[in-house]
Amino acid sequence: MKSSRSGVADVKRSGTDLTIVATGWMVQKSLAAAERLAKEGISVEVIDPRTLAPLDVKTIVESVKKTGRLVLVDQAPRHASAAITIAGEIAEHAFQYLKAPVRLVTAADTSVPFSEPLEYYVLPNEDKIIQAAKSVLAKRAVVA
Repeated sequence: MKSSRSGVADVKRSGTDLTIVATGWMVQKSLAAAERLAKEGISVEVIDPRTLAPLDVKTIVESVKKTGRLVLVDQAPRHASAAITIAGEIAEHAFQYLKAPVRLVTAADTSVPFSEPLEYYVLPNEDKIIQAAKSVLAKRAVVA
C-alpha cells in the first residue's frame, strides 16, 4: 500500500488479469467482486485513486500496462462521473496497452429512488461489476 497523501492512489488488491479503478463507496463493492472473481480463477487488481485532482495517473497506467484491461466503477451517473475523467486519461496515456475496450460501471442517468429494489437497479453493485469484468476479459485484442 502507498502513502495516504493527496494524489497517491492506493492499490487495494494486486492482480494480473484485469484492473478495476473504483471511487468512494464503490471500492468495497469492487473488492467484494474481485474476491468472487478470484474464486473463478480471475486475478483482479483494485485501485482506489483517493483523489481526482491531483489524479495518480501513473499508478493506474502501470496497472493497465500489466493487465491490459480496465473497468471503472463510480456511483455517479456516467456523464457526470470521475470514471469518465479517468477513462480520458487512459485513452491519452495507456491506449496502446489495452487488450479490450474500457468498461464503465456507473449509476443510471436518473435520480436515486427511495425503493431499495429500484436503488439496486440504478446503482452499481457486485453483480454489475462482475458482469463488466467478464465482458472485458472476453474481448480480444485488436490486431494491428
